[in-house]
Amino acid sequence: MENDKQTKLKLIECAKKEFIEKGYIKASLRNICSEAGVTTGAMYFFFKDKEELFESVVGGPLINLMNAISAHFDQETDFIGNVNSITSLDLKDDYIAASDILSVLFRYKEEYLLLMNRAQGSKYEKIVDSLVEQIYEHYLMMYCRMKGYKSKKNITAEDKFIVHWMSHDQIDIFIHLMTHCENEKEAGKMMKNMFNYMVGGWLATIRKDIIK
Repeated sequence: MENDKQTKLKLIECAKKEFIEKGYIKASLRNICSEAGVTTGAMYFFFKDKEELFESVVGGPLINLMNAISAHFDQETDFIGNVNSITSLDLKDDYIAASDILSVLFRYKEEYLLLMNRAQGSKYEKIVDSLVEQIYEHYLMMYCRMKGYKSKKNITAEDKFIVHWMSHDQIDIFIHLMTHCENEKEAGKMMKNMFNYMVGGWLATIRKDIIK
């Protein structure tokens, strides 16, 4: 039993290396098995196919990320009301929740970059678009509450366009931090200004009091 566990972990470790180097499509199961010191037949004892092996590498980290995002959404939902009622304490708590996402991203940095850049051909190839859509739906809800609307039907097509763009921007900020910062400490320092940028732009967009 212990040997089986060690063999499975070795396969996952070697698969991660192969997927990072070559991407999902070009990754070779034969190479993975050779590196792990097992036969291809032995690999199929643990994983039914290449997709399941890929999922064993990225699936756990993705669940951790989704949990962190969900906690961030809950934090925002708890304090969001009229745009003029938001306090600096509310925003500080929201920043802490965003920092928790950053911690998760750097804990599994290799896996997330693999998901975002080298997952073509797998069921995760549109994961970034999926994350954007989840953020977009959350932001639409926030927009309604902060504007005092009864439903999303009150939101104009123009505002939906801007909210969707800001949803992309939020994902891009975290990707930029992962790809341009050496570690979480550096990324956390950079994120402060980025957070201010996002919050400032968000509030100004809702109030529409900058350029009329």
